[in-house]
Amino acid sequence: MIFALSFFLNAAANFAFGLTLSAILGPAAFGLYSTVQLASITLAGGMLDWLRLSSLRFSGDDTNRVSVASSLEAGYFALTLVVYATVGVCVAFGASFGLGATLLLLTPLLGVAAHRVDYMGARFRARDESRPFVGVYGLRQALCFTAVVVVALVTRDAVWTVGALALANLIPAIVFARRARVEGTALSRANAEKLKTFFVYAKPIVVSLVFYQFIQLINRHVALTHFGAEATGKFSLATDLGLRLFGAANSLPELLLFQYVLKLDRTQGRAAAERQQSVNISLALGLLAPLAAGYAAMAPTFENLMAPQAYRGAFASLSANLAPGYFAQFAIISAIGPIFQLKGATWQLSAAAMLALVADLALVGFTPLAQSLDGLAFATSLSLGVGAVSAAALAWRLSSVRPSARDLFVIAAATAGMVALVRPLNAMSSHALAAMAAVAIAGVVIASAYLAFDVGGVRMLLREALRGRQHQPAILKTGRA
Repeated sequence: MIFALSFFLNAAANFAFGLTLSAILGPAAFGLYSTVQLASITLAGGMLDWLRLSSLRFSGDDTNRVSVASSLEAGYFALTLVVYATVGVCVAFGASFGLGATLLLLTPLLGVAAHRVDYMGARFRARDESRPFVGVYGLRQALCFTAVVVVALVTRDAVWTVGALALANLIPAIVFARRARVEGTALSRANAEKLKTFFVYAKPIVVSLVFYQFIQLINRHVALTHFGAEATGKFSLATDLGLRLFGAANSLPELLLFQYVLKLDRTQGRAAAERQQSVNISLALGLLAPLAAGYAAMAPTFENLMAPQAYRGAFASLSANLAPGYFAQFAIISAIGPIFQLKGATWQLSAAAMLALVADLALVGFTPLAQSLDGLAFATSLSLGVGAVSAAALAWRLSSVRPSARDLFVIAAATAGMVALVRPLNAMSSHALAAMAAVAIAGVVIASAYLAFDVGGVRMLLREALRGRQHQPAILKTGRA
């Protein structure tokens, strides 16, 4: 549980950090900064994230620890060189993608440094080492909220801020390098067959995530090209804050639900794991549906509470248009994707993501949606929706896992009732009171409906929580389909 809590706090800190920088830099500089950050995540994620996922999966194996670590480090070293070489070639040929040569050169530095922290965190988690796991993320956040914020305040410049952020990630990676290292690791001990195993295991998942990041990157680049840096900053803030908010809320289901399914698969067999996975779908959708609908319904209030003055006017409408996309993206991660992972057929995730990317290219290239920021936001949601529907259709054909139809109906009905009750609160003069009232009303409506109809077996979860028993979450011992 400490890993899930740390992950949640890190996601919440990222949300606050992004909001802080948006206020300091202003829309134009923040637009450049956030575009570079997204590009760095996409570049490093596409090239390196299969190693992080493999580290999480295989680093806990004591018998092959040195061989696994050596193979992972060899792959990391080689691909880091490829990342830098790729960007270097782009700069050499004068391709800056609207960012300028300096920001483009900083992109791989930021991407590799940030990814190295996440890679080390995965290794600590696989080895069940909670202290260094908390430490490496804690140090990064401390540097972000001190050094990076100070640099942003002094310079108000995207280049200096990106450089400071790269250092804020590089320093924790260096400080905790010795703790993360496996004794005896050497590039000469790398095993090509192990690298192939890692690649086959993780690459389809990474490819699908990169395709979804490409959707965000393409639409942000369209905004930068057609509407300028200031408009891109407004678009980026709405996108980034929404993704971080939903990422923070989804962190516990993402980390805990599928782990419990895997445990059942090992201890009780595939049938028990599939029954549990059907319950997990209800639990994941039961969280995401009211979150997305409530976020869209209360967008005007959230704009006045969260968005700096320079971003207001666009934030509410952009957030409302993006909310369905957030629901689709995180439903894939927590509700649909685990079905493929359990079956070991993750290439279907890549296929669904590719369809989403094709849909986005068609929408921004051949429809009027690219003519406004709100249109781009709607195109983003439509594209992610295509990915979710495609993945769900493929999962339906592949697996016998089915969510409870009654659960889905209750979730939809409760969410609709909640929206009808909270939307009028936007008219309140006190935005803080409106937000608190919305959260309270939503909590009562959703909790009452879920408990009354036992959505995802939440009654047992509540009983076990009240008893104070320490065991795996809810998730449940009912296995109700």
